[in-house]
Amino acid sequence: MKVILVTILSCLISLSVFAAKPSGLGKPSAAPEVYQLKSPVQQAQELLKQQGLYDGETDGVKTPALVDAIKAYQLKHGLKQTGRITASLLEHIENIGRVHALILRLDVVRKERQAKARQALLSNPATRKLLEQKNVEVADPTRDVSKCFETPSSDCLLKEAVESSRAVFEDDLRDWALGEILSAQVSTGLSDAAMETAGRIKDSRLVIAALTNIAKTQAKEGKISEALSGLHLIPVAQRRLSVLLEVAAIHEEAGDKNQQIDTINKILAGVLAVERLEERLSIKIQAAEALASADKKRSLRLLEEISETVRNQLKDSSQTTLLRQSASAMAKAGYPEWALKALDDLPDNETRIPVLMAASRAFLAEKRFEAARRTIQRISAPRYRSVILSDLTQSLWENQQAEPAMKTLAEAQTLANSIKLPFAKNYALSKITETLITIASQSKDSLKAEQAYHILDKIKDDRLKAKGLWNLSSASRQHGLIVQKADLEKETSKAMNQIKSQFSKAWILGDLADLHFSSGQKDQAEKAFKLGLQTVRDIKNPWARSRALAKFGAVIHRLD
Repeated sequence: MKVILVTILSCLISLSVFAAKPSGLGKPSAAPEVYQLKSPVQQAQELLKQQGLYDGETDGVKTPALVDAIKAYQLKHGLKQTGRITASLLEHIENIGRVHALILRLDVVRKERQAKARQALLSNPATRKLLEQKNVEVADPTRDVSKCFETPSSDCLLKEAVESSRAVFEDDLRDWALGEILSAQVSTGLSDAAMETAGRIKDSRLVIAALTNIAKTQAKEGKISEALSGLHLIPVAQRRLSVLLEVAAIHEEAGDKNQQIDTINKILAGVLAVERLEERLSIKIQAAEALASADKKRSLRLLEEISETVRNQLKDSSQTTLLRQSASAMAKAGYPEWALKALDDLPDNETRIPVLMAASRAFLAEKRFEAARRTIQRISAPRYRSVILSDLTQSLWENQQAEPAMKTLAEAQTLANSIKLPFAKNYALSKITETLITIASQSKDSLKAEQAYHILDKIKDDRLKAKGLWNLSSASRQHGLIVQKADLEKETSKAMNQIKSQFSKAWILGDLADLHFSSGQKDQAEKAFKLGLQTVRDIKNPWARSRALAKFGAVIHRLD
């Protein structure tokens, strides 16, 4: 029986081969090549060679040179130096290699954009001189800055900021600091000095950004004619249009609808000069949103037309980005229901969150609290839902709905405590304390101030905690609030001193000085400014010091 089965099987194989071979053909085709998997040793050799750590053969032979290369890699990336090849090590090297390749690609793109920006500046005689050869700058180590800190002024602080920037040797970091110095110079009326600062920036892209910031700051300061007269210096269309968007916002704030509409019409006409479709549509969305306060119906029509264009003409990730931007703009324009209908265009819950947040706030602005609450419940992430519930609490309280307000805040706190990411949790808790401090101040309710104090005690982020305690201490002093068993002044001082970065501490105090000044609390503003300036004086890093000095140069101008 076995013999018979073997014979039959042999015949079947012969027949199948014969049937598969077409008549008239010569030799059968060669057997397919068998794919050989690379050994772990060969993978390590190739990956390390790509990163310049190994220059031997990629032959799969583990040599002392390869072991040395592995140990060098492990040392470089903080790994235990074993010299052994493991699956986890190969995965680590491969991931680092991908990051390295991405950085190289980004560097190529960066250089291409720099070249394009440089060419744009060179093509305009008015900006060509900004690209003249920059000399190597050295800060004067013998300068005496004590008088400036003893009797500070915006002029001397900004001059010291410029001087500190000369000691920053990395081009990118120095350009960053110079950009902030420039904005401060414009806001304090030092436009000529700002142009000199722009000329010191090496990266052509940042020169264009600096020119844009000059015009935007002039617009914010109410110098609209100056801002518009400087547009010809900006060689990039979308940046010129961003200045016009700022001008439109100033007209809106002033209640000048005719000028607002006229400026927006110029923006919509100007988008034709923008090269990429995605950028044109993004600017049109911003213009349509800006139009809402002057012509709400036209704003919605524009946003619908833009959304249709995005659906029909874009298919990559930019489609999702622009549809989300358009839907959020609909909400901000006062059409939250339309924004919610647009959610069907978005692929997942994460991309829908910004639209839901914008729609919720639009409902709150209209005092449609139930609609706002239903929308908030659709926000999947606790970290965002907690924050927007704090906003709902504030709106309910201001509309004399105290009991629902406090229930909503309790819900927000429960959500905040469930957040896993540390900073997101601390931020959500800080928003809750802000709401409680506002309510305590308005109602003169010390129990709510005490509740805010106990929540602040749970915040682990040193900056958020210090800022929260400062605001609670100021509110307590201003409104006569009492927090039992707590010396708020002492605890605030302690929290400020626990901020590890002097720069972060100074930046927070600068923000607080601005906040108190805007609220009419001049004494508190001056207190924050003095403490902040004292902190700036102690900053040793020239990059951080120059940025902080620029900030305080602008702050003191507003205080004066």
